[in-house]
Formats: sequence, C-alpha cells, structure tokens
Amino acid sequence: MKRLDEIFDLRYGHSLELNALTRVEAPEGVNLVSRAMGNNGVTARVDVISDYGQPGEISVALGGNGVLSSFVQPEPFVCGRDVMILTAKDESMSLVEKLWWCRCIWENRYRFSYGRQANRTLGSLLVPSRCPDWVLEKKIPSHEGLSSAAASHVDLEGLAQWESFAIEKLFEVKKGKRVTKADMIPGSTRFVGASDRNNGVTATCDLAPIFPAHTISVPYDGSIGYAFYQDQPFFALDSVQVLLPRHDVSRLALLFVTAMIRFEKYRFNYGYKWHLKRMRATTIRLPVLESGSPDWDGMDRYMSGLPFSSALIP
Repeated sequence: MKRLDEIFDLRYGHSLELNALTRVEAPEGVNLVSRAMGNNGVTARVDVISDYGQPGEISVALGGNGVLSSFVQPEPFVCGRDVMILTAKDESMSLVEKLWWCRCIWENRYRFSYGRQANRTLGSLLVPSRCPDWVLEKKIPSHEGLSSAAASHVDLEGLAQWESFAIEKLFEVKKGKRVTKADMIPGSTRFVGASDRNNGVTATCDLAPIFPAHTISVPYDGSIGYAFYQDQPFFALDSVQVLLPRHDVSRLALLFVTAMIRFEKYRFNYGYKWHLKRMRATTIRLPVLESGSPDWDGMDRYMSGLPFSSALIP
C-alpha cells in the first residue's frame, strides 16, 4: 500500500462561493466543481478569472454528503469549498488509470462523516501500490459521432397543419399485468414499471414477455405520463398502459408521439389518474397531411434531423 500523496500532488481548490459568481452558459466561462456526487462534481458554469484547474486533474470532495466523490475533469475548472485538486506525479498516467484511482479514493468514503472530513488526512489515505494490469488494458469507448443527425434539419414550422387525435384512434391501448416480487426471479425479460428512468425498465425477470417491441409504455400511476418507446419485447406491470400502433409507423415517428404524450402528463396526478378509459379518450396533437391523416413521414423526417438521431437508427 502507498499513501495517496506518493502518487499525486495535492493542493486545495479555489474555495469560491457560487452566490458571489456570475453564471454563464457554455461555451462561455468554466465549470464550477463542488462537493456534488453527480455530474462529474460540476454544479454550474461561471465567469471567473482564476488560476484554473487543468484538464486531466482530479477533483476530490473533502466533506458533505459527497465526501470523497472523485472525478477526472476533462476541461479547465474552478472549485467551490472543500475540494482538493490532485495532479499525477507521473505525467504519462492515462485517463483509464486516473479513473481507477478515483474509484480507489471513493471506496474509502466510509472513513469520513460530517464530523470527520478529509481536509487534513486525504494525503495520508492508503491506496494500492500500483494500478493492476487489467485496468491498463481497458479502453474507454468513444462517443465521437453520436451527436450527429441522421438527416438534414427539418423545422417544425414546415409541418404546418396540426390536428388532435384520440389515442385510441391511433393505438390499441392495453393494460399491463399485476405481479409481485414473489412471482419474479432474475432473467432476461425487461420488466417495465411505473418509473421515469431507464426507459421505464425497473428490472429484468424470467417472466415471458406479454407485449411486443415497437410499442409505447405509459405509466398511469407512479411516474404518470412518462412515456417510453420500447424496442424489445417486455413484461409490463399493471400500473402501465401499453400503446400498440394501428398503422405501420417508423421508430422515429413513434418517438415523436412519445414526446407528444408526455406533454399531456400535467393533466393527471395521484388523485386523477390516467386510467385506461381516460387514456383511450385523451387527444394528442400531431402534424397532418392534406387528407387529414397523421403525417407519419413528416414526423420521421423531423426526428431524423435532430442531434443524436443517427444513434437511434438500427
């Protein structure tokens, strides 16, 4: 084992207070790194002249709920209170190795609390003597090109005419099935519950799928109205309604409809749930052709022109 200060040079951050700084939007200013546990520790973008932390340096929270939250910063930054900046003594240290050291630091957070912060003791923290070979062999996936659009941009104003459609006219609306945890064991089937995260998937189980891919799931309870496009067969809980298209509609057009459904969720709550009858009668506004039918091709073209759309086309 080695002390952390044998591997890194440690220095205190800038101890800036956000309420005394001017917030800006990227690309202006620099990131303000605080003691937050998420978002790489970044809590704001600020306009400040300072001796910035440099790309590749590590920020470590010394206190608060996020004590020992450690992140490699990819661009110049400044720090809020109680943040330490670590610079690798080995200038050739790779990004994947730095990420591994961040994890080693994080795993020691149980040693600290509100009454025992890491201000004075971080440098003496014992960590492994060296990075294992399997870490050095890892490759970080590249996200280059993911933000590109699949086609040229289409302005919504180009989809001039919009009309309201009852959901039941466009989709067959079915209810999920009631199960308990006792009925489930881990498996490969996606289990869609009343969640607003992870595409609504709350677990994978051994139950047989009861709905096909290329459908939309919409919770009527819990996270009401958080619609998701499902690209694989799945099992849905009874607090979820599933919309099966009555027409031949592309994946991107269904994603457009998913967004339109979400715009309606403000109408419903715990006391006024979006149950099966109400959902079937609910209307959503969509672009239309001169014939009055939904302009599915127009919706597809619009979605194809959005950033990241190239990642959605199989």
